[in-house]
Amino acid sequence: MKPKASLDRLLKFSRSTYNQVRRSRFASDKLSSGLVAGALVISALTFLSLLFGVHPAPQGVVRFSSLDIGYTLGAWYYPYLVASFGLGVVMINSILAYNSYGRSRLASFFLLAGSVVVAIFSLIIANALGAAK
Repeated sequence: MKPKASLDRLLKFSRSTYNQVRRSRFASDKLSSGLVAGALVISALTFLSLLFGVHPAPQGVVRFSSLDIGYTLGAWYYPYLVASFGLGVVMINSILAYNSYGRSRLASFFLLAGSVVVAIFSLIIANALGAAK
């Protein structure tokens, strides 16, 4: 199979999926759209604050005692892992909410509200890990 043919099929599939989601009742519901947009904005703020505002320390010591060496916060990329985890949860919960919207709107809203909460916590935790020195 030629790479061009598989790329064309992938583009055709993504366009049809995008059009299907855009025409669905889920996308026309203002609360669902607002929750998805809010969670994505918070996730974007997490990455932007890490990239431009908060510079992660290579290894930060949280507490030091003469009895032990100290507890470290981890490698420099941990704040980015936390932000990526938050974005992943937002994406997975949005897909699950889209799939469950037709059967149970309440379950869909709880999934979306949960993704907003996870995005807020990932913003707080990623910035706390990134600012520790």
